[in-house]
Amino acid sequence: MLAMLIGSSVVMASPVEVTEPSCEQKMELTVTETKSFLLPGNPTTGFIWQVAECADVVEVKVEIQPMQSPRGMVGCPRNTEVSVTGKQTGQGAAKLIYARPWEKGKAPLHTHTVKVNVK
Repeated sequence: MLAMLIGSSVVMASPVEVTEPSCEQKMELTVTETKSFLLPGNPTTGFIWQVAECADVVEVKVEIQPMQSPRGMVGCPRNTEVSVTGKQTGQGAAKLIYARPWEKGKAPLHTHTVKVNVK
């Protein structure tokens, strides 16, 4: 879960799970507000979600979630949590790609775009 600091209180928010990884998503944020979502993946194949492009109005962090499968199981899928934080007012987009980092010049398996409006 993600903890967001608002004033002196902490609000817990669960990330939204995205079921269609290759899509466009819209998001509204205020400056310093963070929203998260989960993208499906399987890092054991070498494919990982990476930030390919990011507008100056936001900061994007990508973190592979801990394994949820039984001990000793290999090749199990794991979600990737993507956190988007508003840095300054304005509009922009972040583009994430699902690719193998060492396969330069090869098209990504999936592309996920987040269009952001920071108020």
